[in-house]
Amino acid sequence: MSHTIIVGVDGSANSQCALQWAIKHAQLTSSEIRLVAAYTVPGVNMSQADIVYPADFDVAIKRSVQQLVDDSARTVTDASVPVSTVVSPGDASGALVDNSKNADLAVIGARGRGGFAGRLLGSVALAMPAHAHCPTVVIPSTWPEHPLPERPLPIDLPVRSSSAQTSAAESGDRRPDFTGEIVAAIDPFESDGPVLREAAVQARIYGLPLHLIGITAAHVLSPEWMPSETHLEKMYDEAVTSREEAAKSLAEEFPEVEVRWSIFDAPATEVLISATYTAELMIIGSRGRGGFASTILGSTSQAVLSHSACPTRVVRVLRRKGGRKR
Repeated sequence: MSHTIIVGVDGSANSQCALQWAIKHAQLTSSEIRLVAAYTVPGVNMSQADIVYPADFDVAIKRSVQQLVDDSARTVTDASVPVSTVVSPGDASGALVDNSKNADLAVIGARGRGGFAGRLLGSVALAMPAHAHCPTVVIPSTWPEHPLPERPLPIDLPVRSSSAQTSAAESGDRRPDFTGEIVAAIDPFESDGPVLREAAVQARIYGLPLHLIGITAAHVLSPEWMPSETHLEKMYDEAVTSREEAAKSLAEEFPEVEVRWSIFDAPATEVLISATYTAELMIIGSRGRGGFASTILGSTSQAVLSHSACPTRVVRVLRRKGGRKR
């Protein structure tokens, strides 16, 4: 049975970038695309404004949105990808979340207009990774040009790594280079989990190396107690053991995927955003532990989505309950 990818359509340039990304992914995975758009009819307080909408105003709005979706559908059809459309009244986030119940992937732009308009990170791009019933890929507004920010975050090199990949910034500083790689943010002491498995699947689909990033975050410990060099070395070694176990586990199930890893001791948000400057795809969890835990959509995940320079795939990760594996 074919997999279904839902794509949020609102007519913005960013949503068109999301559509192009979804088309490529659909071609690689033999999936079908379902275009989803929502519309609302503006309300007017008649006691304060002498404005009367025509009786068929809502019909006209729906017709214009349907035309927009039909144009996008032709683009999908021209790429030889099966397509269907959904145009519904109401909130765009609600329409996409509802459609995600019977979808395998949702693809949206980080910023949009009309029903998809929002803050720095669009309201839909914020709601979908937190509430969707399937993984969500958020496409940045600058994709696919992938430009380097005017002020790239200065990130120290990893404290441990399976490879010594670095790039030189214009200032002469060095920073990690993940060009041509799919990057996944994994708990540094975890050797398995949904994000790890999802990342391996994507690496196999795209035929790219998988780079696992673990962040120990020793820098956030209380200033009243700073770990000794011995404690740091032990912590880094434990993280390396977990990374090597994860790589070994994936090698058995995904022998065609080359797995690399790096351990950082720096702010999680800065490390992951910096990684998106060069990565082909970033994969993160909606929840996590330590530096990755926060609200429904973790604070680290929100920050990465807001500033990511490459497509970011968010995998739903449920909080663990004592004595039970989820």
